[in-house]
Amino acid sequence: MVAFIRQYQYNSDMALNRMQLHNMCKKEHESCKEYAQRWRDLATQVVPPMKEKEIITMIVDTLSVFYYEKMVGYTPSTFADLVFADERIEVGLSRDKFDYPALMNRKPGKMKRIRREEPML
Repeated sequence: MVAFIRQYQYNSDMALNRMQLHNMCKKEHESCKEYAQRWRDLATQVVPPMKEKEIITMIVDTLSVFYYEKMVGYTPSTFADLVFADERIEVGLSRDKFDYPALMNRKPGKMKRIRREEPML
């Protein structure tokens, strides 16, 4: 029994942790739904298991600045609601409903402050 545990100990040593999950990001040509599915599949492997609220909060934190700005004020009750909201944002982007799609793939923390000129009186 001890030999068996020693032989397969690397599986638990290499188990996905919350930090690795938190550092994930959406691939450039990946849809919101595909990213959410990939992220959720990995989230189920985290030990100890994550609660739904923690999963929702963490995936929102991994979104690009553009999506994060849209989602941060929204509190979905389920992961499926979050995916639905992300898909609506994606449809809005494809229909040019947003003014600044250049921020869509920008990673959190990478946004520069934009200086606005003061109006001259």
